[in-house]
Amino acid sequence: MTLEKNENYFELTDENDRASAIETQFNEDALEQARRRTAPETSPDFDGVHCIDCGESIVAARLKLGKIRCIDCQTILEKQNRFFAQ
Repeated sequence: MTLEKNENYFELTDENDRASAIETQFNEDALEQARRRTAPETSPDFDGVHCIDCGESIVAARLKLGKIRCIDCQTILEKQNRFFAQ
């Protein structure tokens, strides 16, 4: 049984079907979040080698992952995002 994303799970009469539908949606949402987090970043200011925030060279391993910030700038960005997300 396939369910649409915003379907009301409580309309399902069987408890197992309802639990399965909720679990499936939870897994799909988690996969989508993981895909977004690991997707290569883009910016019109990125030259392919230097951090878009500070201009320092980005290590090759980060470039292979599609990152556009050096480790220090990425750490600062993540801390700011956590602070403002609360």
